[in-house]
Amino acid sequence: MKARDIMVKALTVTPNHSVRALVDLLLQERSDGACVIQDDRLVGVVTTMDLVFQEKRVHLPSILTIMDFAIPLEPPGRLREELDKISGICVDEIMSEEPIVVAPTVPMSDVATLMVEQHLTLVPVVEAGRVLGVVTKEALLRAAFKTKS
Repeated sequence: MKARDIMVKALTVTPNHSVRALVDLLLQERSDGACVIQDDRLVGVVTTMDLVFQEKRVHLPSILTIMDFAIPLEPPGRLREELDKISGICVDEIMSEEPIVVAPTVPMSDVATLMVEQHLTLVPVVEAGRVLGVVTKEALLRAAFKTKS
C-alpha cells in the first residue's frame, strides 16, 4: 500500500486563521492537526502539540471518547479559559513551517517509519506542491488492520 491508498482528507486552515477557531475545528473534527495553506500551497502544519508547547501554554482539556461519545474529564469552563488565553493569536505564530511531507507513491511502511522516527502526528501527502491528503496514526492503524484481515 502507498500513501495515496491510506491518506485521509486534510483539514486546512490559512496562516491568518485564529488559533481559537483552529481549536474549535480540531475538537469538532476530532483531529490532531491541520495543514496550513496559502495560495493553494502548503506553508505549514499545526498540531495539537504545537498548541500545547506554544508560549501561552494552552492546555486542551482531556476528553475520553467511548463509542463516539466525548466525555470531558475536566470542568466544563476549562476549555473556555484556555481559549481566552489564545484568542488573539494566529495560526502562523504557532505552526511548524516547512513540514515533513511524502509523495503519494511512498510505501505505507516508509510513512510509518518516518512518523515514528520523527514523532509526527500526521504527514501531508503532497504532489506538485499541493496537498492531496494526510496520513495520520489512525489511518495507518486502519490500513495495517485491513491488510492483516
